[in-house]
Amino acid sequence: MKSDIKLPEHKCGLTITHNEHRNYYQTAAAYIQEYGTDLGQWKSGDALKRAIETDQIWSIHWYPTTPVGFCVVFAPTLEEALELANEK
Repeated sequence: MKSDIKLPEHKCGLTITHNEHRNYYQTAAAYIQEYGTDLGQWKSGDALKRAIETDQIWSIHWYPTTPVGFCVVFAPTLEEALELANEK
């Protein structure tokens, strides 16, 4: 089956998460306030603001070459998360 979704290149694991903050009964704003932006990369302050406004956080976490070094990106939409991940 062919898909139009382009995932970042990875030789080890890749995980896509949607609204993990809700698993802890948190809003996106509370989650971001607690963890800041230390967990991964946001494309811009505008993307961060929209995630808070919509209470939506998509994350992509992957290991490009080995199970040691990894990348994490966050975005308010899946499309934006995929776009940012593929820029790396």
